[in-house]
Amino acid sequence: MFALTDEAASDGRVARGQRTRRIVGEALIALLRESDTEPTARAVAERAGVSLRLVFHHFSDLDDLYHYVAALQLREQWSGMPELSPRLSLVKRIERIVSHRAALFEEISPVRRAMVRHMITSPGVSDVVLVSDALLLQSLKATFAPELAEMSDSSRAEYLDAMDTAVSWEAWERMRRTSGLQVRVAKRVMARMLAALCTEPIGSARRDDSETAVGAPC
Repeated sequence: MFALTDEAASDGRVARGQRTRRIVGEALIALLRESDTEPTARAVAERAGVSLRLVFHHFSDLDDLYHYVAALQLREQWSGMPELSPRLSLVKRIERIVSHRAALFEEISPVRRAMVRHMITSPGVSDVVLVSDALLLQSLKATFAPELAEMSDSSRAEYLDAMDTAVSWEAWERMRRTSGLQVRVAKRVMARMLAALCTEPIGSARRDDSETAVGAPC
């Protein structure tokens, strides 16, 4: 995935090509952040200050360009992913997870909406989105490892899915776009959902509880 974003090259011609690709990709990102309407290739070229022919010299089509932009965004997400110690208090871990997700989702949402649309036509974009979501899931697993370790295998998977949904980009998008919540309110709602999963009465999630119980601590 990250190879798409081009490591620095020593060859001058290759380096110039990489810079052009980056400029075009950043032009698309800037246009997506300015409008909900997806820009045309010509608009991207104009924003990047290059010819339309040069855009399609470096990218086979718009799906290829969106694939590159998705990989750029994934690289930034990966580099900015915090490592939260499971030894922190549960309250602190919830607070920091929600703060990170809120900042991340506010940053990536304009591009992520476009990625969702292009997942239908671009397997590459779909792959990057899946990797991005998997990265966020791994962060949850590591952050709440002590609580998850106390659960049975089946309950652990179920509660991890519930936690992943509660702090997902889709949940954030619904709160911010559909419900029109302000960031501070959306953060409180997200924290409440995660805390509820983490503090419900002990039930089937514990290794020694019956299958009929329903709540569980996360």
